Amino acid sequence: MPKPEQTSWVFANVKGGITRTISQLQKINSVVTVIPVTGRFDLVIKLRTNEPRKAFNIVEKIRKIKGITSTQTGISLQRISNAKKDESEDPIAFALVKVKGAFKNVLQKIKTFPNFVEAHVIPGEYVFATFHGYSPEELLETSVEKLGNINGITAMETLVAWTPTSPY
Repeated sequence: MPKPEQTSWVFANVKGGITRTISQLQKINSVVTVIPVTGRFDLVIKLRTNEPRKAFNIVEKIRKIKGITSTQTGISLQRISNAKKDESEDPIAFALVKVKGAFKNVLQKIKTFPNFVEAHVIPGEYVFATFHGYSPEELLETSVEKLGNINGITAMETLVAWTPTSPY
């Protein structure tokens, strides 16, 4: 039986040169991806561990990087994915979804969305879902906006990925 993916997410805010900060983050061994996003956070950082002690040590390294002003960490307790989705060049939207009640029902509904890629249950009351699409508008219309119709979702926040254009 294959070992489940071990993942943690760090949501970070950055002051100053975001491109330089991304470059520094990519040098940390356990950092899988760094994605600039719009919304309450500036970056979504995927880590290659869900062990609290290891995640803590990585987050300590992240917090020492010049420009990082704050972080929030989510350790994945459960992951579901759509194995058919692998459009890494398509726009990405993330949804941080607050759930009341059974996570299982919410996860089953999210998994049926056409642009769904993966979702993680994060301690507390949250599901962190990833969607790919042809454009940010299409993502919002076909997936993210429909999240609010799922019974059990009480609030959500959308983070849309973007590409930095300046070197620093």
